[in-house]
Amino acid sequence: MNILAIIPARGGSKGIPDKNLVSLGGRPLISFSIETAVESNCFCDVIVSSDSQEILLRSRTINDSIITLERPPDLATDNASTYDVVKHALEYYKDVKNCIPDAVFLLQPTSPIRQVSEIIASCEMFKFSNKKSLISVSPPMQHPSDFIFRDSGEVKYCFARDNSLVLRRQDFVESWFINGSIYISDTEFFLNEGVFYTLDDCELFLMSEEASVDIDTPFDLLIAETILFNLNGN
Repeated sequence: MNILAIIPARGGSKGIPDKNLVSLGGRPLISFSIETAVESNCFCDVIVSSDSQEILLRSRTINDSIITLERPPDLATDNASTYDVVKHALEYYKDVKNCIPDAVFLLQPTSPIRQVSEIIASCEMFKFSNKKSLISVSPPMQHPSDFIFRDSGEVKYCFARDNSLVLRRQDFVESWFINGSIYISDTEFFLNEGVFYTLDDCELFLMSEEASVDIDTPFDLLIAETILFNLNGN
């Protein structure tokens, strides 16, 4: 099975300026996804898609075996969909390589703690799952049974529960959240459905809470720095 890895790395960012190039452990953030993708040997090719020439240049410097793809301005806005970005990369790949991969693996650069072993294991799981897609999930750091919201001045639980009975965490159904670290989709399914996955035809790949850090704010970056510090045995 030929699997194409696509790393979408837009130049603009509101929470952290130049987020995809911000330093993490002395390395640009995008380097973690590039290096683990290449080291896994799971992919027919690795594409970095970006509207930023600096990101594309730095990506080639990190590993010159990857394909860098400049995306048009309309695919670099806040409203641009991941579907359109990936479709653009697939069309480019078809033109250059004259082939279409069997599956697409999306590696968001904001998930730097993702390990090579997890890329390999998730690809193997997908190949033998007979599912059209695979997504990575993690245990929730806060249990969803405790989520509340305000409705016309009244505070309510987001999920139905009996207010007269306080249940322990272990009494609720086991649940996970989609951590955004790994998405794999059958190419034909992706192009036809316009989505990476549907829950009725999707395999779940469980990851740890530590590996699920998604960097969007300076606080997320601090958490990732702390995890990397501990992983490196410092």
